[in-house]
This record gives sequence, C-alpha cells and structure tokens, in this order.
Amino acid sequence: MYEDLIKFLNNEECFIEAEGKLSAITTFITSYNKKFGTTLSSKDDGIILLQDDANKWGLELRLYVRTCPPANVKKLGFTHNNAYRNDFSYRLNNNDIVNYLFGLGYRIGYNR
Repeated sequence: MYEDLIKFLNNEECFIEAEGKLSAITTFITSYNKKFGTTLSSKDDGIILLQDDANKWGLELRLYVRTCPPANVKKLGFTHNNAYRNDFSYRLNNNDIVNYLFGLGYRIGYNR
C-alpha cells in the first residue's frame, strides 16, 4: 500500500516526531519503549510536549522530508513546511503511516 513512499524514503533522509500533551506523550513513550526496547524520553529530539491548555487532544505523529515527494507519494498528504523543522521542506501528519514506518524500522528522530 505504501510501496511508493518506501521507495522515495530509501533515498531520502527523514525525521519523525511525536507531539501531544503530557498524558498522550507518556502513553506513547511507554508503548514505544516497550515495543522497540528503547529508552525514549519526553526530553528527546523528536518529542514535542504541549502545554496542558493546548487545543489538541491526542497524539500526532509527523514525518518530515527534505525534498518534494513525487506526485504519487505527495498525495498521501504531504504539505509544504516552512514553520517547523527548518531543514525539512515537507511534512506529513499521519499516525497510521508513521506507525507503519515504525514497523519497518524507522524511529523517532533522524532516519537515514
């Protein structure tokens, strides 16, 4: 289903981050560490901890890439990014896709 995305990522450095309020991030980190045998913490690069009054309710997983994805990949929902992660020009907000990438060995932070 995501074959074209994987082909694109094979030649692309990317960055994955998780954003949420404390409760969502804590649940995510606990599950992530158990599943992957890591020691990820809320202070690590790639974890965005929101204030309790933020207008966001759940966890958001994001994939950043440096170059414009081809049209067949861009249609997954990539948008131009000029506000976050300045060294990455495109961003995809999609928990399902990022979780799929985790299953392939991608992790929070830089992936080469």
